[in-house]
Amino acid sequence: MTEKFNTVPKKIANFEIVREIGYGGMGNVYLARQMPVGREVALKVLPVRNAEDPEYVEAMQRFDSEAKAISLLDHDNIVTLYDYGIADNMSFLAMQYINGNSLFDIIQKHKSIPIDMIAEYAKHICRGLNYAHAKGVVHRDIKPQNILVSKENGKCHITDFGIAKIKRQERITMVGMAVGTPEYMSPEQAEGKNLDLQTDVYSFGILLYELCTGNPPFHGGDPVSIAYRQVHEEPKKPSKHRHDIPLRLENVIMKALKKNKNERYRGMHEILKDIDVLIAESQENLDINLTNSMKSGTGFIQRQAVERREGDRRHGDRRAVSVFDVETNRKSSFLRFFYRHIIFIIVGLLVVMGFSFVAIITLLLMLITR
Repeated sequence: MTEKFNTVPKKIANFEIVREIGYGGMGNVYLARQMPVGREVALKVLPVRNAEDPEYVEAMQRFDSEAKAISLLDHDNIVTLYDYGIADNMSFLAMQYINGNSLFDIIQKHKSIPIDMIAEYAKHICRGLNYAHAKGVVHRDIKPQNILVSKENGKCHITDFGIAKIKRQERITMVGMAVGTPEYMSPEQAEGKNLDLQTDVYSFGILLYELCTGNPPFHGGDPVSIAYRQVHEEPKKPSKHRHDIPLRLENVIMKALKKNKNERYRGMHEILKDIDVLIAESQENLDINLTNSMKSGTGFIQRQAVERREGDRRHGDRRAVSVFDVETNRKSSFLRFFYRHIIFIIVGLLVVMGFSFVAIITLLLMLITR
């Protein structure tokens, strides 16, 4: 385990440090500015230590692996690598800075995330992983902490390729040694077997399970017992924890979590197809509900809610329409109805009282513009 810096450095190579944004076994992460261009970056830093220290050797191997893995990838849903090197007795990785939160933070804050938002997150992650797999990179540590969600456009970005496996590259860990996070390990990963893209399919299934229910299927207890359950215990269906989960989404999760990797999806592209169908079905159900609500006389309110959501999606905002939004629309609709009838009554009174046509039109214009 690397030691946390006692003081924040002011500059590393051509990067001016702004503030610390994270710390872990791989070192410190800073928000920094790349000079002279002034670009904001996430700068991961690992101090150079004794080359014979086994922990430092492993940390450097993972640092190097992350740099090589990300350098192979150029995708909207994967963080971009800008620079990698050693300066001022420190190894550093300069990567794309995502102004936002991790999926872990979002799950902890919201607990019950709307299904349509879960589907959008899933689509982004599937696209990123599908691209990485096509480039021969297996992440091996997919979990909510390693998915960053931008505040600007709601887009998901996969990060932390520290234990990624690159095709035709020597492995960091030998067969027989488990690597990863127990709550998100595939059965073959927990048993220390050789891994392929199927391990990411399983971990993605766990991530999707947690997005729906608030927790991974196996949690609590020591790492060894959790790893044992990944291999031998079937997960409970997500609908046991949350009743509004669509059957199609539950089927996606349960197929991704098959113990036998040959029974899972063959790749992220297959999951992506089912997620697209899920989104289409969700939109179709929304249209049916809108039609029914219009027939029952609440169409104006529901139509406004739908129009707002569609506008948010076009601008990258994945907010769900809340009960407060619908209630606000209902009040606005009532006020408009009330004012229109008041105007008609006033006009009728003016006509009876003999006011001129010009005066009536002027008054109408004044009322309408309000």
